[in-house]
Amino acid sequence: MKKFKIALGVIIVGFFAIIFLSNKDYFMAERGLRIDLLVGEPYHLKELPNAFYFLVFFLVGFLIAYFTSLFERFKSKKKIKTLNAAATAQLTEISELKKEMESLKGTAYGYSNPPEEQDALSTA
Repeated sequence: MKKFKIALGVIIVGFFAIIFLSNKDYFMAERGLRIDLLVGEPYHLKELPNAFYFLVFFLVGFLIAYFTSLFERFKSKKKIKTLNAAATAQLTEISELKKEMESLKGTAYGYSNPPEEQDALSTA
């Protein structure tokens, strides 16, 4: 699986390299941006290569996606911890009830389990 991930990463990087190299003239062309907020004068950004704009907007989008999913991950981790604690508590309660049931079976009316039934209960 690790080799597959490395190969997939190389293929993706190669794909982006092919796209960049085949469109190098477009990516290296410098262009300025104009931001018009409809209030006052429009703001003009310095002329920079198009590749810089692609990189900046990709990183901004990546960071927005990361931070929006960050809160969901914290909620999920908290929920997993509470569910694991509940499961542990229930397992201890089940083991206590099994012990109590075994003690009640042994004392009620002189009843005792045959050895093969005890093995079947302990593995379940």
